[in-house]
Parts: sequence; structure tokens; C-alpha cells
Amino acid sequence: MGMKNAFVQLCLVILVITGIHAMRLIKANTINGKVSAPSALQYAWAVKGADSVIVAADHGNFSIKVSPGIWKVLLHTRSPYRNQEIDNIIVTDGHSTDLGEIILQPN
Repeated sequence: MGMKNAFVQLCLVILVITGIHAMRLIKANTINGKVSAPSALQYAWAVKGADSVIVAADHGNFSIKVSPGIWKVLLHTRSPYRNQEIDNIIVTDGHSTDLGEIILQPN
């Protein structure tokens, strides 16, 4: 009976640890946004010091998983639009930062 009880307790501990890890992934820190000309955006690139993350655009939308801190986002676009840079984006732990719709400027 003692081994069975120990096995059940071990399974519960593993389940709790897995649940905690899953919650951390759900609460990922992200920078989200979309552009006014969806077909123009190729990729979005977030930079903070030596850290950087790049994601492909999804029909003009982007979502970048980042660590907390102050980030810069660079939007790489197709002609006739120019690339765009957004500075001082504050990301806090466990939250998404939504940049809303970004109006692309022509060359």
C-alpha cells in the first residue's frame, strides 16, 4: 500500500509541475501588431540590446514572443512602402503589448 501511495503522490507532483509550466507558456510576453497594407509586411524584428527575435508576417499581422524589457521593433516591408522602426516598446512579464494598426508610409 505504501508504494502505491508514493506512486500516486509522484504522479500528482508531475502533474502540478506540468500545469505550472503550461501556464507560463500561456502567459508568454508578446509584442503584437498589424500594418495598414497587409501584403507589404514581410517580417517583424524585435531588438533589445544583444537579444533579437524575428518572425514572418501573417497577412500583415505579427506576434513576437520576447522577454520583459524595453524593445525596438523593425518592420521590413515591400515597395512602395518604407521600412518602419518603433522604439521604446515596454513589455512587462506575463502581458502582451499591442501596437495596434501601424500605418505604413510610402517611399
